[in-house]
Amino acid sequence: MEFGNYLFQAKKVAGFDFDVYRLKPETGRRGTPQDDMWNNIAVFGDNVSGRAHPEWVSESKRGRAVRGNNQFNLHWDVLCPTVPEFREEQLNYIENAVDQTGQPIFLNSWHFADHGHCTCERCTKLWKESGLDWFEWRNQTITQFIKDVKERVKTKLVLAVLPDPANADQRFGMDFPELYKICDAFNIVMFSQNYATSWYWEMIARAFRRIFPEKPVYSNIYVCGPGDDPAHCPPVDQLIRVSVRVMRTGIDGIIYLADVADNMIKFQKTVTQMGEYRDSLSDYGGQPALDLFNRWDKLF
Repeated sequence: MEFGNYLFQAKKVAGFDFDVYRLKPETGRRGTPQDDMWNNIAVFGDNVSGRAHPEWVSESKRGRAVRGNNQFNLHWDVLCPTVPEFREEQLNYIENAVDQTGQPIFLNSWHFADHGHCTCERCTKLWKESGLDWFEWRNQTITQFIKDVKERVKTKLVLAVLPDPANADQRFGMDFPELYKICDAFNIVMFSQNYATSWYWEMIARAFRRIFPEKPVYSNIYVCGPGDDPAHCPPVDQLIRVSVRVMRTGIDGIIYLADVADNMIKFQKTVTQMGEYRDSLSDYGGQPALDLFNRWDKLF
């Protein structure tokens, strides 16, 4: 079992087994690769590149993949994954990050924006020339990109998958059986500002444990994000309970997300002050999470 600290800040936090730095989040801003943290790169979710090259943004009958298009659940701009120059630039960027640090690489936003994407002229032409079914062409397009990443990355490759175990192939071009052959580990992006219904998150974790049976599977849990009003962040009792519930599914760990180290440490401190509540969950079957929290007791 491994538990990770996941920040928009290049700073490690005690009490975790590993640390992840959001080297290039979906804002498109790029930091400095870290040689003592996993480096996380959002590939096609990229506001900076979307502004600089609006012609690269993914298209569909329901509009472009940009913030404000409420036909889709978009919090950032998403580029078409077949733009040749951007695709190559990202492959080089990923490879360079690994070469500079020797650290695992952790990818998200590496897929199509959502259902119906992308219908730009280039994608339409490539699809028709392929002779494949539309969904199969999309799956193969994304799988080939991940294969190309794997050829360049000699360290651990971790792929973040969106929490849709049933429809991710048709929505995003995620071919789980093929991706399973390529990648070293998987992370379920289970971000929410409320975890009150913990059985829902447990169900998703259990589904992905079944999809990826013999490789490490982690779950994200959202502590807080950049610009969040603390009143709108998940209550700590919910974070404790959902941690216990997902860890009883047999997944291999949790990667907790916060904006900065200070807020992650505040979360840890609050957990240590809730011993009675943690004890009430001792028979839930998620002992690895409780063991993590017990480790934190020794820090404060």
